Amino acid sequence: MRKTQQCRDTFVRFEGEAHASRFPSSLQQLPENLWGYAKRRRFVVDTIAQAFPGCHPDSIRILDVGCGNGTQLTLPLARRGYQITAVDPDLRSILRARGLGAEISNVRFICGTVEELSAERFDVLIVSEVLEHMRSPADLLLASLRHLQEEGILIVTVPNGYGEFEIDSQLFRALHLQALVNLAANDGQQVVGSTDHTACGHVQFFTQRRLKRLFSECSLSIVKQAPASFFCGPIIGHTLARFDWFVRWNARITDKLPLALASGWYFALQRSGKTATRE
Repeated sequence: MRKTQQCRDTFVRFEGEAHASRFPSSLQQLPENLWGYAKRRRFVVDTIAQAFPGCHPDSIRILDVGCGNGTQLTLPLARRGYQITAVDPDLRSILRARGLGAEISNVRFICGTVEELSAERFDVLIVSEVLEHMRSPADLLLASLRHLQEEGILIVTVPNGYGEFEIDSQLFRALHLQALVNLAANDGQQVVGSTDHTACGHVQFFTQRRLKRLFSECSLSIVKQAPASFFCGPIIGHTLARFDWFVRWNARITDKLPLALASGWYFALQRSGKTATRE
């Protein structure tokens, strides 16, 4: 039996279980931020571990589509030993990623689009915080799926198009609060963004219903889904995000709320039909 088939069978059996206890201790201790980056990494690592139980990371091949500068997922996953190919069309982001990962031999960064990749197949496909930037998200998913093993897994993360982030951001722009922030800034602290392509704004605003329709059109079924953080817009980012207790609460509270209230969502998908479950 092939590795992907073995992993798929085991993956299905894990669907309804609680997963926090299986997070590696190093991931449980990752510092969280307003956007739930540590929570997202835990979801990705846990999903891969479920799909490939007993497999060493260096035997698992991952394609990260729209990797940005690699700081939030690609490089942390590469440091865990996974074999990663990462692609992004923005040259500045790729150059930065190559610099940051210069000493990591199991990752390669390619400047280009997924359509331009050679005909390789991967065990895991990651499309994280990308679909909202695409004029045709279905075309990107279908092009990416050509590189996924038939029984591999796809991990998608996407913001809630009508969640707190979008509302907060609209208010921030309408009230011209950036000027006040610039005047008040004095601590010199800066969060490293996931991309150096700062001009790539959101052009898609997803609901859960629209995402499920998109996945169905691409012959994908949701195996597992989970919420991102609650608040993550710029107004909250410049006020409450400085308090560690708030950041921790912000990442946890959405686990107890309806998925529609989260600022974003994480999905694990397969080509075969499975019943959706919430982590």
